[in-house]
Amino acid sequence: MRNYEIVFLVHPDQSDQTSAIISKLDSLVKDSGGNVHRSENIGNRKLAYPIQDQFKASYGLLNIECDQQTIDEIKNSFKFNDSIIRNLVLSTNKVRKDTSALLVQTKEDNDKDSYQEARDAANKAVEKEAQDASKTTDKSVKSEVKTDETPKEEVKEESE
Repeated sequence: MRNYEIVFLVHPDQSDQTSAIISKLDSLVKDSGGNVHRSENIGNRKLAYPIQDQFKASYGLLNIECDQQTIDEIKNSFKFNDSIIRNLVLSTNKVRKDTSALLVQTKEDNDKDSYQEARDAANKAVEKEAQDASKTTDKSVKSEVKTDETPKEEVKEESE
């Protein structure tokens, strides 16, 4: 049996099927007597160029050990599955069990995005507090001006 790395892209409208496809391929390999060393649902990522007028796709990755007949069956299932817009099956020399660089990069990008969203939300909150504080300060200044004016009028009335 040989080692293979399989990467496939799922249409973004059907990205919820990525996990189902991975589990289907996983069971297919195990039923044929092979081993699944790594299976990853990487998630939605931006494509380098549009494929079928799509700019994003959901990525799936498998590292398996199986025979040629199983690989042919997997390729055939990719051919007749409309939700898969691209696939790549590579023969590898050694087994890879650690997380892929693509998954690590996706997690880092998501962390950066969530950090940036949190920072933007914090900045908006600070700006809103500053605006509220300035409104409150403006009201207190106006009320101080009004209170300063009132005694002067009373003083004028008393002197008359």
